[in-house]
Amino acid sequence: MKQIPSLRRSALALALLSLSGSALAATCPAYNPSNKANKLYLVFPTANIAYPSFGFTAGSVTNPAAPFSAADLPSYTGTTAALRAAVKHVVELDYCEFNVQVLDTTTLPPATFARRNTVAVTTKSDIADGLFGLAQAVDTGDATAVDFSYVWGKTYQDWTGGPGGALNGANSTLDRWANSIGGTAAHEAGHNYGLAHNITLNPGEDTFKHHVMPAGGSLTAEDRAGYRRHFSDTEFSILAANVGLSLQTMWNWDLVNPNANPAHSLELRVLHPSSTAPSIDWAYAGCNSPWINPTVIGPIGPAETFQGGTYYPYTVKWSTPNPAWGTGSCTGLPGAPGQAPGGILFHIGASFMGVNFNLSTPNPIVIKDITLRDSSNTAMALNPRLHAFDAGTLDTVGNLNLGVFNVAQVPLRLQNLQVRELPRVLALDQMVADGRMADFAGQEFSPWAKTERTLVQERSSRPGEAISLPVANVSQPRHVYQVITADDCKQGDSLLSGRDVGDCKPGTAIDLFPSTTMYFTANSIDDNATYWDPARREYVRGPLASRTYYQVTGRRLDRNKNGVDDYIDARQGK
Repeated sequence: MKQIPSLRRSALALALLSLSGSALAATCPAYNPSNKANKLYLVFPTANIAYPSFGFTAGSVTNPAAPFSAADLPSYTGTTAALRAAVKHVVELDYCEFNVQVLDTTTLPPATFARRNTVAVTTKSDIADGLFGLAQAVDTGDATAVDFSYVWGKTYQDWTGGPGGALNGANSTLDRWANSIGGTAAHEAGHNYGLAHNITLNPGEDTFKHHVMPAGGSLTAEDRAGYRRHFSDTEFSILAANVGLSLQTMWNWDLVNPNANPAHSLELRVLHPSSTAPSIDWAYAGCNSPWINPTVIGPIGPAETFQGGTYYPYTVKWSTPNPAWGTGSCTGLPGAPGQAPGGILFHIGASFMGVNFNLSTPNPIVIKDITLRDSSNTAMALNPRLHAFDAGTLDTVGNLNLGVFNVAQVPLRLQNLQVRELPRVLALDQMVADGRMADFAGQEFSPWAKTERTLVQERSSRPGEAISLPVANVSQPRHVYQVITADDCKQGDSLLSGRDVGDCKPGTAIDLFPSTTMYFTANSIDDNATYWDPARREYVRGPLASRTYYQVTGRRLDRNKNGVDDYIDARQGK
């Protein structure tokens, strides 16, 4: 079989993400947090403040909320400000991909936002009860808009801050204190967002002791201090259904510049169903891309109709030179930063944030065409070709159908269209050739079992042709289905195996349909393309391929509008 230039594996070298034991080393992509509807407030009081009361004993009384001060932690040698910032950072990393903005304050937050989850982070101790934290409730389904919880930071000092302890001497680092206190804050906030205690392990997951929601008696001091705990696949999937994700679609592409001269910028013409411009929250910046920091321009014209829907046209433009282009693991790719030489394979990508996180259907971003521009910003004669994809639509028999559209002016061949159902968000940087299944922090995971499948091996499409492909059905089992009872709250975040919630709201926890995200990969091949062959130094005619990496969020199903997921209704005979 003839080798297609754009699919040579050696052309894209992958710079792998590395896992770090340091919570402070990781960085959350800029998911435009001000647009997130759920506000998670970390209150670090400087003096006693009035706070809701929901404790069990005299030692666990939550009113007033005590101050947060490094002076209460004699084995910690840093500043209050540094510890406060580090604790917030740990919680931000845990909630990075969700529709949750983490804010810090010293007083009770205002009632500005309808959905508020408030955690009082103190350096008071409740070693007598063995409590690190206490939440008002396991709020199954996150039905309660305003929740409160409490953290006793000094319990760590009294438990493991003494000689030989996990937070003493050389072990008493800012990072380890932040992992401990921040992990408890994330845990109690998780209860208020509907998570019960969990030790479920799915294939490919790391130990449950690295997860946020195990009951406290399951974790040693080193488990808490030595690792920035993260949500498990099950926990992540439930949170995605309860509070939503901060993204809706993620796109990456392998493309070839078919011209002999270098391209100095690239423009995508995209269609979006809103007159409010889509927000780019994460853009690919690896060494395979000539450019970084794409911008959205528009709307660039009036609304138009596509496949029966109304859309507004925008331009997404890449023009800022990437200083990493062709360096490191990508050494050998020619061209200066900001230039894609003729005939050379390169990579671009962007994540689009949702406008309305409560939609049952993700907002589609339809890619209409690509324009490469030269050094004078003039459109070049030749451009890559792509298929367009929608976010999937439900038909009358319950099939979720992926729409694939040939928006080019020439026939295209769709090749090796594959789908995987994922329990968590795959990092944009890993949506590349030979990418790992890993999140933004490098934590590896696996697709849900038996969900990797090929939808199309080879299929030709005419200009303007639409292909509809079933990818799921509403009747299929969910990957997460948990019935929460009062007994699920009896084991808590406590040394003494006491509960760490004031109440437990029975109900059912479920993931999105058909999964947290769906990940599609496909090749689009123009079998009669004209392109520059840099080895032969001449234009040739033949197959030229582009590759799409596409991730789209799952959705809530409530077609009867009763506030309950349709799958729960069906399981309960409704």
